[in-house]
Parts: sequence; C-alpha cells; structure tokens
Amino acid sequence: MDDRYVAKRVIYLLGMSAATILFTTAAAFIRGQYLDEWIVLVIINLVFLALWFFLLEHCRMKRSIAGNRETSYRRIFAGYLASLGVTAVCLVLPEFSRPVMLSAILMLGVGNIELSLCSGLFFCSLLGLLCGGTIQEFSMYILLVLIGAVAADAVENSKKQFWYEWFAGMAGMLLPVLFYYLTYREISVRIMVSAVADGVVVFLFLHLCYRKLVDARNAEVDEVMVDITDESYPLARELASFSRADYSHARRVMLVAARCAAVVGADERVCSAAGMYYRIGVLEGAPLAKNGVKMAQRACFPEKVIRIIGEYNGEETLPSTIESAIVHMVDGLLKKLEVLDEDTVGSNWNQDMVIYQTLNEYSAAGLYDRSGLSMNMFLKIREYLVNEEALLV
Repeated sequence: MDDRYVAKRVIYLLGMSAATILFTTAAAFIRGQYLDEWIVLVIINLVFLALWFFLLEHCRMKRSIAGNRETSYRRIFAGYLASLGVTAVCLVLPEFSRPVMLSAILMLGVGNIELSLCSGLFFCSLLGLLCGGTIQEFSMYILLVLIGAVAADAVENSKKQFWYEWFAGMAGMLLPVLFYYLTYREISVRIMVSAVADGVVVFLFLHLCYRKLVDARNAEVDEVMVDITDESYPLARELASFSRADYSHARRVMLVAARCAAVVGADERVCSAAGMYYRIGVLEGAPLAKNGVKMAQRACFPEKVIRIIGEYNGEETLPSTIESAIVHMVDGLLKKLEVLDEDTVGSNWNQDMVIYQTLNEYSAAGLYDRSGLSMNMFLKIREYLVNEEALLV
C-alpha cells in the first residue's frame, strides 16, 4: 500500500507550525526582545519544526502513534497545543518553579516517548531562550523532562503504577530545591512551597488523568471506525448522493459483514467499516480498488480498513485477512442476490441455493487461501447466511 501525504495531516502539521511561531512571537514581544532576537528565535523554531515533522512521519510509518500508520495527527495536534499552553504558564512563573514535566507527560499521553522527549526538550530550550536563567535551572528542567517522560512511560506499561507516579512527584518536589541551593547556596521557602505544589500536580495528573489520555490514544482506531460508519459522515453522505442503490448496498454489506465476523470471532468493527466503503472507488470510477484506496487514505481511514478496500473483488490482490475474506464474500453474495429478480429468489429454497452456489464457487476458486479463513469458519459463515433472518437488514 503506497504512502502519500494527505490534507488532514498537512493541515495539522501547518497548525502546529503556526502555533509554535505565534507563541514564540507573542512571548518575545511580551519579554521585550529586539527584532533581530525574534528573527533568530523564528529560525530556531523552523529548525525544530523540520525535525518535528520528520520525527512525526518516522513514527507514523513505524506505526508507533496509536498503532496506526494512517493517523491524522489530530490527537497529536491537541496534545501539542496543550503542551504549548503549559509552556506559556511556565513563562509567567518564577525561576525553578516551572512544571515542565507536564508538557512531556501530555505529549506521551497522545503520542510516544520519542515525541514526548523531542517536544519537552524543545520547550525547555524555548524557556531558556525567552526567560534567561542559569545553567543550573536549565539542567534541572532537562532532567525533569527526562524523568517525566520515563515515569509516564513506566506508568503506562507497568502494573506498579503508583510507585512510578510517586517517583515523578517526589522528583518534582526535590530537584527544584537542590538545584536552587546549588545555584544560590541557600534554601528558599518559596521554592520549597512551589516545588511541593509542582510535585503534587504531577502526581495527581499521572494518577487521575494520564491513563485516560492513554486509553483515548489507544482507542483512536476504534473511534475512527465508529465515526466513518455513521450515516452523517461526509464520505457516507457523498456516496448516498452519488447513488442511493450503492449506498443501500454498502449499508447492507456493513451490517451483514459485521454479523458474520461475530459468528467466527473476527473483528466486527473492521468488517463493518470496510463493508461500508468496500466499493467507495465508484465515486471516482475504475479501477475501483486503487481509487478506493486513494479516497480512504485522504480520509485517514484505519490501515486495516484501507487494506481491505485495496483488495476489492480481488482486482489487485486477493483477500489477505479473515476480515477481508468476509467482506468479499458478503459483498459478492449481496450483489448477486440484488441483481436477481424477486421471482428467482422469491422462496427460501431458491435463495439458499444461490448462497450455497455463490460461496462454494468463491471457495473453490481459492480466493481465500491467503486470508487465514479456515474451512470451519467458512462453513459457519455459510450456514449463518443461509439462515432466513441473516440477510434481513
């Protein structure tokens, strides 16, 4: 499946670029920096953004963002803006009192540890450039970002969540006091109070909110599949406007394929979404498989759904998954039933014969040999479809 740049991802990339430059410009203006200093800061922004875009694409191609190569970056965009918001708050707080760990934790909640460290360290650099400060303070922020990202990653992947949350909170309390003393050789009550507050905020965020971010990130693909099967989804409305017959057929394939998937323990949501858009290529014409893939990629459909659309009717490649085999047989069967007149399949007996004949032909032709669909699964689906209520949708 060829990769391509799509409008949704480009829009979110441009949004992150604009937000970064606007933030830097506003902060430089508030801080009273000169024009030449602002220009240098913008150039530094552009260097970071080039690195950021490369890293985003690299992580996407590795499927390390929500496990989906076709992610739209929507959640990354929201997390990036939230991290910029944390950095904006940090700008107005006193030295050694800035909760930089939160920005790293936020980005890990919507992305991965690579994105978390990259953005967290950059925001620390921005704070240093905009606020000045000592090398000790800057070193402390770098260390806090590293601790925040590693602790949050451990919270996500370990059963001993409380201890990692406690460690991050304690680090947020202890390090500002130590680094402040290293800088000024004195203990500050103000720093101690703010450090305790920062540590408590980090602990509570990890304990109460971070898991929800991770769950939402991991559910990204499922959310997309629910959204695209809704009748109000733009591409669904476009298909309905193009042809009521094609739309009605797509809805039937969606529902029947999901039911068949449930019979054999396959992924119902994948079958549902792929069944709905199996023939979406009709909107652009032949070849249906290639054009369907292009449209699905532009809409940032989940990768599993796009793969099934690319295997439409075996035009380019035969079904390579159980879900693809199910959608193929349901689509072919319903097309055959729809073109036959009511007199031909007017009785249950005639309809049963059509189902047996059609599905047996598909199986005998070896269409599902690469899909992982076992003979036992095939027989279960066939018997289910023969049931007089199975096709009533």
